[in-house]
Amino acid sequence: MNATRLLTRPEKDGELLLTGLPIAKAQLFEVIILSQEAAKEEDPVLSLLQHDPGYAFLREAAEDLYTVADIKEAA
Repeated sequence: MNATRLLTRPEKDGELLLTGLPIAKAQLFEVIILSQEAAKEEDPVLSLLQHDPGYAFLREAAEDLYTVADIKEAA
């Protein structure tokens, strides 16, 4: 099983639009939804790091270690 992590916001209440995923048509996949509130309850240290301004640069696209092209090459 491979994992792809996305950070996104819904367009409307209860609706997410997921595009550009590394999956083929009719391929079975699993979706797990973790809201920010759930992360805070489960791991307070992770939540602090996610919201710490000192680590904000890690959310910039230039800091991504892997790109969609890298995922497609590995497949």
